[in-house]
Amino acid sequence: MTIPSATTTIIHRPFGELEGYRRVTDRASRVAVHAFPMSQLAAVTAAGFLATPGCYVMTDNTTVYIGESRRPGRRLSEHAGDREKKFAQNVFVVAGQGDAFDKILGLDLQYCLTALAVEHKRVAVMKGLNPSKPDMSDDDRATHGRILDDALRLLLDAGCTIFRPAIEPSGEESDLPPESEERAADDVEDGADSGPMAIGVATGGQKFEMRYCGLWARGYPSDDRFIVEAGSEVRQQTNGSVDGLTRRRRNELFRADVLEAIPGVSERLRLTVAVAFATQSIAAKIVCGAHSAPRWTPLAARAVVLET
Repeated sequence: MTIPSATTTIIHRPFGELEGYRRVTDRASRVAVHAFPMSQLAAVTAAGFLATPGCYVMTDNTTVYIGESRRPGRRLSEHAGDREKKFAQNVFVVAGQGDAFDKILGLDLQYCLTALAVEHKRVAVMKGLNPSKPDMSDDDRATHGRILDDALRLLLDAGCTIFRPAIEPSGEESDLPPESEERAADDVEDGADSGPMAIGVATGGQKFEMRYCGLWARGYPSDDRFIVEAGSEVRQQTNGSVDGLTRRRRNELFRADVLEAIPGVSERLRLTVAVAFATQSIAAKIVCGAHSAPRWTPLAARAVVLET
């Protein structure tokens, strides 16, 4: 059995602010992680802390954008002016200490961190050009693997937790708030939420549909359940206001291997089977990842006649 070596992380705050810029390093590693709120970008760039090529992570712990640049400060300034990236409250730049990272290493870190964020499903991943793994020698690939391990550890110490699995190997949920005993007024109709969720049931019945943040889903009532049909979409992102029970149901759904990627879409997944929920309301919350999800609306019947 291999016993992991002990490590030491150094956090330096040159501005002296607890919540401001931090430079996170380990003297045994080539990696430096620069962590700061986006509002402090100008000061961090002016101080020369982002003068080396690297990979950057912009997130609010709900959505993430991962990129790379020879000049991260300039590229981040461009992102700061992009309305679609207003979510980017916190920034983490993975760069080198001592010898600067080269372009290939930045590209490789972007590819690997993006793949981890998609795999672990803690946040919705916003992509520009889909990153690809760069060609490199076996020697470089081994070196990059060790640098990635150091980067992940230092990112975690810097407060970036989105690259950890949402579910620990034991099967227990991690980093989820305990379920509150208090219930909001609009939760009264969800008294049957504690019932089991059946996955892979037969379809049929009166149709309803729902649209939310680009998401589309279709379902129908059946006995004392509400069935969401295969082909409906499930939002990757979970809003911070979502209660513990809904989070656990969403984790159960994500673990069931019944969701597939939608080509060209990063913020939604597609159901490959029908899923039965206790009520329409809890179905909407789980599908949308939102506490205040929209209501299902009746789907008008339509007839289509094909000429032969």
